[in-house]
Amino acid sequence: MNNKFILGLIVAVLLASSIGMFFPLLTSNYSPYYGSIAKHIFLTDNWVDLSLSGKDWLDKPHLPFWLTAISFKIFGVNSFAYILPGFLFNILGAIYTYKVANIWYDKKTSLLAVLFYFSCLHLMLSSIDVRAEAYLVGEIMPACYYLLLYEQKSRIKYLFLAAFFSALAMMTKGVFVLVTICSGLIGLWIYHRKWRNFISVKWLCVIALAFIFVAPEVVSLYLQFNLHPEKIIFGTHGFSGIRWFFWDSQFGRFFNTGPIMTTNPMPYHWLFFVHTFLWAFLPWWPMFFAALWCMLKRFLVSKKLPDADVYLLASFFVTFVLFSATSFQVDHYTNIIFPFASIICAKWMNDLFILKGTDRGIRNIYFIEIFISLVVLFVVLFGGFVVLHGIVRYLSVCLALISGGFFVILSKHSRQLKTVVFPTIAMAVFFVFAMCVNGIEYAKYDAGYQIALNLNQEKSLEVIGYKIELMSLDLYSKNSYRLVNNLGDIGGIRNGFYLVTAQNILPEVMDKFPNSQLINNIYGCKIETFLANMLHPDKLQQNLDKYVVIRVYN
Repeated sequence: MNNKFILGLIVAVLLASSIGMFFPLLTSNYSPYYGSIAKHIFLTDNWVDLSLSGKDWLDKPHLPFWLTAISFKIFGVNSFAYILPGFLFNILGAIYTYKVANIWYDKKTSLLAVLFYFSCLHLMLSSIDVRAEAYLVGEIMPACYYLLLYEQKSRIKYLFLAAFFSALAMMTKGVFVLVTICSGLIGLWIYHRKWRNFISVKWLCVIALAFIFVAPEVVSLYLQFNLHPEKIIFGTHGFSGIRWFFWDSQFGRFFNTGPIMTTNPMPYHWLFFVHTFLWAFLPWWPMFFAALWCMLKRFLVSKKLPDADVYLLASFFVTFVLFSATSFQVDHYTNIIFPFASIICAKWMNDLFILKGTDRGIRNIYFIEIFISLVVLFVVLFGGFVVLHGIVRYLSVCLALISGGFFVILSKHSRQLKTVVFPTIAMAVFFVFAMCVNGIEYAKYDAGYQIALNLNQEKSLEVIGYKIELMSLDLYSKNSYRLVNNLGDIGGIRNGFYLVTAQNILPEVMDKFPNSQLINNIYGCKIETFLANMLHPDKLQQNLDKYVVIRVYN
């Protein structure tokens, strides 16, 4: 398995991942939600205030929305423009995963780490369902890389680059990301008892410079919130956006004391990220546990760990344990530690390539990985042939047959090779299948997207949503759009407007606006309902949400 072959697999998986950029953003994920905020910046040229449906919004820092708004200005408001910045940051994360791995190991190990990174299920999904974590991997990994170089060489350019990428990460998610960025290096300091580094001017300069670089975020929060104590944010006057950034946005969630908290924690929440890891890091988690076992055996024999092991284990487990300790838990939080897990897997796998002619450590992992691959392909084949219809059915069958052909071609090769190639192909096929199901089949049931396509034919009229939550309508509407919860909030609008609401609220609307006309009925459903009823089309039809589009005249 030479480096060119690994690079070819990386390119193939990356191409498969990119297919989602050309499908619409639907309410099966958070993309329309965040895209609408960036759309407001694009339309108003207000780069300070984050706003959603006409109201001040405070949940994430500004940077991802700024980058998306810039992309909208270049490419227009569409799915490609929304996904592109996060997709590029995801690639940047892979590049620096390679660089971090290459500090400790050889080129083949580094390339394998990139392959595992790109073909990991949740990182593939997040590169398209762009949230903060898609940006974070492209900010945390460069920060880690330049901190390592700064540790070794103390050059001023590494100081600035480490601080710059750390600041980008903070302006994407908050100050808590410094834990992931610094934990590997701090683990090495503790392991080698370099206590002076904790109060060294050299390292205090990195922290100070990083906080100077976050000034655009701090100023924006001050202008939107601190400067306007009259605003009601999270039910209170005088809310401090700056305090929120430095404490409530992350530590408030961690301790479940902030304005955004969980009110119904899972009973065994400390196990949440354990079972999340088992599906989110598909198909490579068997390798990860095998690698940990090998590390443990080496430690028991030599009574010491290589620096690479210390750094990677600290980078992974410190964040993993902290996430598990809090009751505020979301599956995509784990994405930021998958690059370190990928490097750990790559080292283990490359060691097996070096040990040619032996099955030591590979036999059981081989059978588990092949089993996972076959299950994934069965899902694609069964889902495409039995459940779906039209072009997606034939595409799914073709993908399954092509991947089966690869399996046959490689059947005579070593277990080491097949343990890497088979799961990679299976995940690429599954991802293309999932994107087609979402972008083609589910798009028919995304009410907001379908209403927007219908109303965009007459762009002169304002669209008002009443007691609904259809974020894809907000994003894709080329008309002016706002959301209201009280019909009295709708003032006199010249030439009238369109009103979108649930079908059961229609009598209330017609009483308020007798001079109106029902022009369309739209049926939609949530992705959970769609997936749960794919095998029973009749049930799906019974569970559809019903919306109406009304033309209100003056």
